[in-house]
Amino acid sequence: MTQSISLFLSRTGGPPYLGSVGYVNDSISPILQRNGFSVRAFSPPSTAGTEEALLPLALAAQHARHDGLDKPSIALYDCAGTTIRTPGKDWADKHVVLYHGLVYGPGNWMMNPDVDLHCANSPYLARVLRSLFAAPDWRRRRLLNPGGFNAVTRVRLPVPCVEHPHGHPGFGHGSELPAELLALLESGLVFGHALQPGKQDLLATLGILYGLNQLARAHGSPPVLLLISETSLNPDSRSALDALLTGSGTNCMDYFIPVPHLNQRALARLMQACRFGLAYNRFPEPFGFYVLESVHHGCPVYTNGAGNNRHLLPPEHGITVMETAAMLASAQGRFDPAAYRSVAETIHADLSRPSEMRERCERGAARIDQTWSPAAFEQDLLAALATLGHPAPPAPDFEELEVALSPLVRSLDLASGVSFNDYASGILGRDETAWLQDLIGQRCADMDSAGMARMEDAHGFFQRGLLTLQVPGEGVMQAGEGA
Repeated sequence: MTQSISLFLSRTGGPPYLGSVGYVNDSISPILQRNGFSVRAFSPPSTAGTEEALLPLALAAQHARHDGLDKPSIALYDCAGTTIRTPGKDWADKHVVLYHGLVYGPGNWMMNPDVDLHCANSPYLARVLRSLFAAPDWRRRRLLNPGGFNAVTRVRLPVPCVEHPHGHPGFGHGSELPAELLALLESGLVFGHALQPGKQDLLATLGILYGLNQLARAHGSPPVLLLISETSLNPDSRSALDALLTGSGTNCMDYFIPVPHLNQRALARLMQACRFGLAYNRFPEPFGFYVLESVHHGCPVYTNGAGNNRHLLPPEHGITVMETAAMLASAQGRFDPAAYRSVAETIHADLSRPSEMRERCERGAARIDQTWSPAAFEQDLLAALATLGHPAPPAPDFEELEVALSPLVRSLDLASGVSFNDYASGILGRDETAWLQDLIGQRCADMDSAGMARMEDAHGFFQRGLLTLQVPGEGVMQAGEGA
């Protein structure tokens, strides 16, 4: 019998695609249709000239029309889609959420027992999801969402450059390369890129560029400039960066070239002209399209590894993860640009060996082609949906779980207390590091409810993304496990 599936997916309607999320979501309906599903896509109503945001009458009518049809076998959402309709067994038999990130609608999926399958876009995000579901209630000795813990899987997303290596024509939004920028790229200067709007740690990025240009002057090399999204360099950001450069005789525009939003063919051309990319991000990356696209275009990327960026590719495949204790801001929030000198030195050295860096990117591109293709996405999506025909996996036995470092921990030095964490970095006190050293590896069955509840109330190790509960032997993710 044909299975019917209702789609509640955001940013659809392309091409032109509405970013990488739109590219992925727009591919889902054709995949399902050619594999025998009866697809019903829920589209937000047109609301021009109305007060729909305050009075959602058209949305109510759309839901009424949807519910006038037969009850669907499956409802498939992304996170934003769960804000349009909450998963519930009263109106669909099975519910699946595809996570591009965890920003939207957490109250609709985090504790919802009616979600049958949670599909993360990377193994990193899958582990983060399980850590959320495993938030412990020590007094009642249970997890926040026991059913969700073993109902998490991952799907390999399609990366656009695999399908179109010179830039996907479906990403039509954005401009071509401006003529003055094209001329600049041919000037003999050295260029890097950091074009994700608003994601960069601008202070870190400036520290790297400042160090690179110091090294260039010392070695008689050409200046190094960074192509950066023009939306990242607002007046307040420029003022803050210029203040940091007081006394240097320079300002931030001596290091940065603002670039408008580009279409993907123009972006591919720009990346191919650059010698390096920077992804020193403030926010954890749930997947990492931008970094993968850069490597695929032959441009190596240097990153602090926030989110999945540290897991995407093995070492020497085009991504270099560098984060040191000196990069941690002081308790007063002070930032030392010299902390990023080591990154600048690494990039400067790599600029002198272009053949080796090209070979690294070629290895990375081959792995990207093998891993994140449209065919791999179709295979994984269909395999995930097929599991809905099997009995739900049993909830884990709380007592058999063990304490482990959270997947959000990028690094933790128990001797110094320096902790880099996708949730919040900082320096832990000696009592806290002693607690952590004692707790990691312990089974829940061996821990007292009242004592653990008091410990969590006092220190918030689970709430701060330092600890999680996992099945014994799960281990920690390594670089190159990002698929």
